[in-house]
Amino acid sequence: MSEALQQLLPDVVLDPDDPDAVGYLERSLVSTPLWQMAPRAAEGTISRRDPLLLDFLASARNAPLGELEFDVLAWTITRWYQVGRPSDGRLTASFGDLARGLYGKKSGGKQYALIRQALDNLYNVSLDLVVIVGADEQEEWKRTRRRRIVQTLELRERVDPGEETAENGIELELASWLVAQLDARTITALAWHVIRKLTGISKRLAIYLAAHAGDFSPITAHTERFAIELNDEFYDELGITASRERQRRATVARAARRIAEHDSRYSRISVEQDGAAYVLRVERPIGAEVLRLPAPA
Repeated sequence: MSEALQQLLPDVVLDPDDPDAVGYLERSLVSTPLWQMAPRAAEGTISRRDPLLLDFLASARNAPLGELEFDVLAWTITRWYQVGRPSDGRLTASFGDLARGLYGKKSGGKQYALIRQALDNLYNVSLDLVVIVGADEQEEWKRTRRRRIVQTLELRERVDPGEETAENGIELELASWLVAQLDARTITALAWHVIRKLTGISKRLAIYLAAHAGDFSPITAHTERFAIELNDEFYDELGITASRERQRRATVARAARRIAEHDSRYSRISVEQDGAAYVLRVERPIGAEVLRLPAPA
């Protein structure tokens, strides 16, 4: 590992109790509307219109992408950087390594079983990006680009039925397109202790804000702000499905308060009325600590 990379990456493995721990995930995976973090049963197949590219429809098939899948993938990509970003996307770890990053300790059989299921889901899921193109007024074509996240997955487990141990091993290979994206530095940095403490919509909102960390604009000499209107597209991206606008708005407000309890980087995060609309306003001090990104290859 290069000296520059060692200086920019955390000196210790990811720990959910370490306020300085930083995790990494590829930016398009952070921003995809396919993460299912709402408090309801996850669907095996889900399709949502991408709020940034309205001509595109994103879908995930064969396995859900939920909270634990997000965290396991972020831990995996962070470890990929820490071991020197191998060009073939391959890395090895133990169940104990992953459990320490997720739970702060080696944990027990239940947690190992959950980690195994999350790994299986990341391996099985396929992401589709569907584009509808019209050759002329009478003819339309649908073009689908299908991608996997994990190309290969190998588990080395002690042959002891019903027992999951910290020594069980994991070897996986990240998909080549994902490695290329990471090499191109399309990366989002995540405050690991915040991501691991939050659940549901508050976690999804924190991830959304991490993806927009570069979109804050100065409003005073000391403060910068990011604001987003609360509308159907925003609710859909967060997975909020309540039927009434007041309920959906209240869900965002509760999530914002929950984030404020755990993330001291924001000086203000609240839902406010702006004329006839409602907006989420997020403010932070100018020059506030920005989460570190890994050095270029």
